[in-house]
Amino acid sequence: MRPLTTLSSVLCLLAALPAQANKRNASGGPLRPDQACFDVLHYGLDLRVDPAAKSIAGTLTMRAKWLAPQPSFVLDLDPALAVESVTLDQKSVPYERDAGRIVVKPATALAAGAEFTVVVGYGGTPHEARNPPWDGGFTWKQTKDGKPWIATSCQGEGADLWWPCKDHPSDKPDGFDLVCTIPKGLVLASNGVLAVEPKTEGAWTTFHWRTRQPIANYNIALNIAPYVELKETYTCIDGTKMPFQMWVLPESQERAKRCMQQFQDHLHVFEQLLGPYPFRSEKYGVAETPHLGMEHQTIIAYGNGFRDEQYDWLHNHELAHEWWGNLVTCRDWKDMWLHEGFGTYMQPLYREIRFGPKAYADEIAKYRMMHRTPLAPRESKDSHEIYFGASGNDIYYKGSAVLHTLRWHMGDGPFAAALRKFCYPTEAAQKATDGSQVRFVDTDDFVRLCSDLANEDLAWFFDVYVRQPSLPRLQWEKKDGTLSLRWLVPGDLKFELVVPVVLGGKEVRVPMPGGKGTLPVGDADWRLDPNQRLLMGKPVEAR
Repeated sequence: MRPLTTLSSVLCLLAALPAQANKRNASGGPLRPDQACFDVLHYGLDLRVDPAAKSIAGTLTMRAKWLAPQPSFVLDLDPALAVESVTLDQKSVPYERDAGRIVVKPATALAAGAEFTVVVGYGGTPHEARNPPWDGGFTWKQTKDGKPWIATSCQGEGADLWWPCKDHPSDKPDGFDLVCTIPKGLVLASNGVLAVEPKTEGAWTTFHWRTRQPIANYNIALNIAPYVELKETYTCIDGTKMPFQMWVLPESQERAKRCMQQFQDHLHVFEQLLGPYPFRSEKYGVAETPHLGMEHQTIIAYGNGFRDEQYDWLHNHELAHEWWGNLVTCRDWKDMWLHEGFGTYMQPLYREIRFGPKAYADEIAKYRMMHRTPLAPRESKDSHEIYFGASGNDIYYKGSAVLHTLRWHMGDGPFAAALRKFCYPTEAAQKATDGSQVRFVDTDDFVRLCSDLANEDLAWFFDVYVRQPSLPRLQWEKKDGTLSLRWLVPGDLKFELVVPVVLGGKEVRVPMPGGKGTLPVGDADWRLDPNQRLLMGKPVEAR
């Protein structure tokens, strides 16, 4: 998802939404016992979408494994949608609606390790997004000639806005089948690959999309329109040939064709930086949507108009999430910066490779940050707390700036290795295409990896930059031809970030053991960090 521009934008959006909707439609948070007691193995969703009525009707089939004793378990579903029936292993089972939850109460206790199947029949008028993708739900629009143009987006609220699920980021199904019936003449583009050819009966056409990869619930997407499909074969960095597909409105196809080579170049550069495209056994897809964008796995939502044939930032960012978010996924939203900060940092990296160091520096210089709450708090957070919290865009811009500064401290080689190994920690993971390459991560995993590659414990770096909000400041003093430097850090935390000083036109690295360092400068001209390597407050002179 793309960031809102300012904190005031966030507050205005929240004020426009019903207060109770903000409370009930958040994803994640502390994992409750009635969620932790089972592990989802597979979802199958059979759905009919009626654009004229703006309604849906469907059946959700969940296959799962029972993990621990619990008198009931819960699926989430927005209260706007009615539940018509619930069965457990083909038998009716008692259930209750509790706001946005379906509480299922098995008559007989399930045995640990047992697999079970729940089927939920439901339907109604789903929540309509007011400001997608930041306010999630269905987007019901029309093309210029009056045909339906529909999309779903639900990262902030969770997929329970439109289908029953275990709405927590820590549990991905191993696969997903979507069977969706829509009016004849429209096309449905979704995740994975078509299991069978679309079938038309009367005024309706049914599409069956299937992914055999683990997938986050919010990544399941409907994209419905009178699409034209553009298709080429892309050769991945490991030699795998896969479909590169774009579903666009008829009036967009010439502009989209002109952007295809650029979009494939984004993919090529990211493969060089991070390793093979993770879902090359299925496809890479782009669907033109009536909202700005979203990282739906193998079928990113794109609404930027194909306007920039040299550098389309929106496509670049959403593509980055195929690695940062879809390949490696935070198990709790408290670590969402691993998706958004890393995804944002891929834009200056790409611009550096294609347009040079100044383009990289110009991109970093655009960042505006708040520093009001920790970037990666240690306590569990739901999606709204972390995304619409007091720090606004920090999970994007501050997260990217932290990586920019980490690159300076570690050096280009070890830092590049850290990005690649965080995506693919082993050779087997890099080669895998069966879903075993997908994994959950948290901030501590990245800290350990960077420490190993840097040959030093870098916990101090992350303790200052992501575990608390305030920026470090650099104190300096020049006396008797020596420049003395000292880090001023909130709470007197350990902080030993190497400081760049340009001395006589040459950049010098000043080590800072114990947070202090010196550099003989004599009478030469010197400047502290003129190239803006460091994320810090304004330097201060010692008094």
